[in-house]
This record gives sequence, C-alpha cells and structure tokens, in this order.
Amino acid sequence: MDVCAAADVPEGAVVAFEALGRSFLICNAAGAFHAIAERCTHSAWSLVGSDLVGCEIVCGLHGGRFDLRTGEATTPPASKPIRTFVVRTRGERLEVGVTPPPR
Repeated sequence: MDVCAAADVPEGAVVAFEALGRSFLICNAAGAFHAIAERCTHSAWSLVGSDLVGCEIVCGLHGGRFDLRTGEATTPPASKPIRTFVVRTRGERLEVGVTPPPR
C-alpha cells in the first residue's frame, strides 16, 4: 500500500501512520526505511516520538529496544518481538505491506 513520500520520513525520523485498521511507524535509520507496529510489546506504550539508536528503536517508557530489521527485542524489559512490515521504495514513494488485523 502506498503510504507517503520518502521525503516525509527524513533520516533519524519516526513517523506514525494508520492504514487498514493498523497503527504503524515508518523509521528512517541511516537512510534505510523500516516499518514496525506502533506499540511496545512490553507495556503497549506508544513508540511515537521514540529515539532511534543505530537500527534500534528505544521505548520511552522503560527503555526496551527493538531491532528495526527483525523486530526482535534486544534489551529488557522488552522480551517479545515487535511486528515488522515490508517497506518498498517505488520512485519517490514508500509502500508498506500492511494487512488488516485478523477478526
């Protein structure tokens, strides 16, 4: 699904989007785009406004980190992976492989 222009997510940015009933983030880590679920798996805290450190996002509530490439939790208290979505650059646009949540 076409989500936004690549320029809408500058390097180091974490930008929130909603599509097909899902809230997700597109993160630009060193020029590579990644899409992840919007909530931390540890406490369901919103990751909007979270910092990127290398290819990890840091939850602002307890400091748990997730690898943007795989979704794996890399530091406690986070232990469950976060959902990731495929991101594709098509021209100047970003497409994200978002599907509706199960019913």
